[in-house]
Amino acid sequence: MMLRFSILLCYLLGMTALFAEKPASATLKERESQKQIDLQRKNGFGDNEIDTLHANIIGNLRKIKKLQDLGVDKTAAQYLAQTPQEHKELYKKDKDGKPYLEIKLPQGQSYIDYPSVFLYDGIAYIYPKEDYSDLDKIILSFRRVNADGTIHVKEMRRLINPTPKSEGTEKDEKGEAKLDTNSDIRLEYFRSLTSDTIWPNDPVQPAEADIAMVLNDEKDPLPYDKQKHIMMSYKKMLRKIAKQTAFKLRSVELDQKQMITKILDYNTN
Repeated sequence: MMLRFSILLCYLLGMTALFAEKPASATLKERESQKQIDLQRKNGFGDNEIDTLHANIIGNLRKIKKLQDLGVDKTAAQYLAQTPQEHKELYKKDKDGKPYLEIKLPQGQSYIDYPSVFLYDGIAYIYPKEDYSDLDKIILSFRRVNADGTIHVKEMRRLINPTPKSEGTEKDEKGEAKLDTNSDIRLEYFRSLTSDTIWPNDPVQPAEADIAMVLNDEKDPLPYDKQKHIMMSYKKMLRKIAKQTAFKLRSVELDQKQMITKILDYNTN
């Protein structure tokens, strides 16, 4: 009887110790997770694909610029069609006279706040540096308004990367390629309940944002899961921009080839 009691007591004590260890192990796991988050924030949100996409975009714009300097786009508009066409400038200029490329992003209906349905559109503004050595600035702008209801809620969200860097040759202390931290990415939010509010398709807005914050502010960082989500969304939009600038480049290159063919296409009979 005493033997059974001793075995039961040891079993109960073992179970008590087992359950007592769970909160401690969970706390340790949380601490380790927080350490990883703090380290990530300290090092920034560098991403090799993002730097590569920046490089692809400015590379496409640089090649387009060389073809433009040769007059390919203007000549094509004048001679490739059956009748001369009006030449459209690739770049627009903001109120400060800085050139930028405007690229349409997805538009349509959003059901994310169902049952409310929103109409949305997006535009990217791409600023190259004056010498086209790199990108100067990227602005992603997304507007939406509810499609039904008596009160129309208008919103605009903007992501601004003031220093989009391309992949470089600089190495970090581990000998790996040094990545842009992306910590200075700025987020802006505009909101209005009036029907006559219109935010123009312009990179420089006349009104101040209702809310503005920085992706990785040292004193007041955004929640970590939101930081990761923002960077994933930014990367997704960069992929679309890279594809569209590559398409624009192929279009100008095709015009150049057609011009050469037109010059050489003569009848020898």
